[in-house]
Amino acid sequence: MLKRLTLVCLALLVSACATGTRITELHDRSLAYGWLDITDVDANRLHAVNIYQFRPHTAEPYYPARVIKFKEGFLYYSMVLPNGSHKTESASGQRCLGFLCSNTIYEYSFGKQGDKVGAVAIKNPGVYSLGSYKLTKVKTGFFEQGKFDVAPARDAPSKREQLEEILKNVQDEPVVAERVRRELAKLK
Repeated sequence: MLKRLTLVCLALLVSACATGTRITELHDRSLAYGWLDITDVDANRLHAVNIYQFRPHTAEPYYPARVIKFKEGFLYYSMVLPNGSHKTESASGQRCLGFLCSNTIYEYSFGKQGDKVGAVAIKNPGVYSLGSYKLTKVKTGFFEQGKFDVAPARDAPSKREQLEEILKNVQDEPVVAERVRRELAKLK
């Protein structure tokens, strides 16, 4: 009886983690990338960035991005974005000292619509930049929730540097790698 209960619990756990549509065909998808400097906010290690599709409306509008520590900040990208209007919706991180991290998750929400921070309109499959931004802490009252401000990063890596780093990580996806190479050729 205990074995059956364990198997049922394990099956439920695995099925809960497998939600969302797995995208394997990338010919009609785009790569979008951005860079965040979080040195002036509470988190010092970024572990998640979500990109939100706000037009056209869809049943699954959230796309997780891969996050890589890169040049005093964090490079993030997603290579499965369909045509439409997209925006960097949120970033999550922790305060870490070496490999030890606090149990507090800091969530930086950029909002789903409105300003142009991390926004892009994808009309055709290709490579798109979401921009490079610096997050800074805003002083608040003692009992107020923490706030942050977003501004374009002055000391961000160039688009070329960001794309070269992404290219190292997408070699196993020939369609995406070729698009990145073409975009790098345009940046000469």
